[in-house]
Amino acid sequence: MPIQEADLIKDDGFIIPEVGSWAVAKHKRIAYYNSLFATSMKKKWNCRVYIDLFAGAGKVRKEDTKKILPGSPFLALNIDDPFDKYIFCENDKENLQVLERRVQLCFPDQDCTFILGDSNSRIKEILKSIPQYSRNFKVLSLCLIDPYKMADIRFETIKQLADNIFVDFLMLIPTYMDINRNFSHYLRLDNPSLDTYLGTSAWRDKWASERRKDREFGVFIAEEFCLQLKTLGYLYESFEDLELVRMETRNNLPLYHLAFFSRNKLGLKFWRTTRKGSTDQRTLW
Repeated sequence: MPIQEADLIKDDGFIIPEVGSWAVAKHKRIAYYNSLFATSMKKKWNCRVYIDLFAGAGKVRKEDTKKILPGSPFLALNIDDPFDKYIFCENDKENLQVLERRVQLCFPDQDCTFILGDSNSRIKEILKSIPQYSRNFKVLSLCLIDPYKMADIRFETIKQLADNIFVDFLMLIPTYMDINRNFSHYLRLDNPSLDTYLGTSAWRDKWASERRKDREFGVFIAEEFCLQLKTLGYLYESFEDLELVRMETRNNLPLYHLAFFSRNKLGLKFWRTTRKGSTDQRTLW
């Protein structure tokens, strides 16, 4: 059973990183999808694994109101039908230590693995932590990828997960807050950042023709990213399936897209349901 909201968001004296108010929209979608996924897959798979590549400290604080909110690990742990296994990777040592302490206090019975370091360099350790799939033991994973900037995640990391396990991805694409804002930097021929992010340099030739159509650079790269996931067998039907998140202030400026990728049409159906159903979700927020 989920724990009480008041216990989940109280100030426990540990560090609580601050986030912008626009993170609320993201957290609503994540919470809704986690619950829908975990409950729907409970009887279809022997083991459901939740992977968080940028786990944080477990709680966050809105910078405008100072209100405490559950971070992505708690959004996955505090659901009616918890996952069977949790893997949290975090590059900041203090954040990870605090997260582990909070999980021990609030969710002591959950099977959790905590991995310190850059998720791109710890991918082998992450894969080893996932229970082995067999004909008699079916394992399905949901991986949350919530980077601060595009350079924090490599396409090769995503490919290694996709090549080795059955996994769906829920991820943030920093369309405007990073890619579009720094387009002149990323366009430099001596900057391989986007090549690493997309797993290819073919985007450069395509952009030469696309820019003449007055396309926004961030949107162009976001779609190229989706097309790259498609090469791994993931469904991608339309850019309209991405959720655009905007600032709640500063003229409602666009920030990033939330994207979901599955090789199964049911997963895409769940995501579309999430986008519609989480709009009016009021609890915790």
